[in-house]
Amino acid sequence: MPPSRLLSPRAALALLTVLALACALRGDSVLSMADPHVIDGGMFFSEEAVSEADDIIRSIKQGYDRDVVVDTYDSIPDDLKDDLARDGREKFYEDWLNRRARQLGVHGVFVLMTREPGRVQVGVDRPTRRRDFTVADRESLREILASAFRARQFDRGLLDGLRFVRQRMAENTSNPAGAPVPVLTASGVRKPEIP
Repeated sequence: MPPSRLLSPRAALALLTVLALACALRGDSVLSMADPHVIDGGMFFSEEAVSEADDIIRSIKQGYDRDVVVDTYDSIPDDLKDDLARDGREKFYEDWLNRRARQLGVHGVFVLMTREPGRVQVGVDRPTRRRDFTVADRESLREILASAFRARQFDRGLLDGLRFVRQRMAENTSNPAGAPVPVLTASGVRKPEIP
């Protein structure tokens, strides 16, 4: 029987995700940020939504030179459950998100999700937070994702969230380089001098 007949597309994706995660834990770089994608180990999304999400992520990478990665899990991996018990939910998810983003070499926006317990954690690296996608944008993205996921509208949440990221990066970076920006002084706003 040909190999393509042995595994369904979802099973093959799950197997590739497990292999990628195993290599990442060993320190190997398997995922290429040249072609960012959704890592759907938790099987939240349809194949069509993942394909459309990949297109949006690719357009963000091309337009703004920023990565966007969505990494999902069915549950917290067994080898991390002691960390959750020790650190508490907030610190645990923040640390896990930061570790995964470093392992994958993400320079931009990183979303970590678990089905059980239900959690959406969003991180943005420092250079991206400065202008491209702010802290307020991060909180809005988390709310877009969480509200859609609570309604069990996973595909809609993923795509709406990624469209929001692209829209905010476009708005946040629309001020052309060198354009005058008002300067706030003690006596109020004054127009900057144009060189």
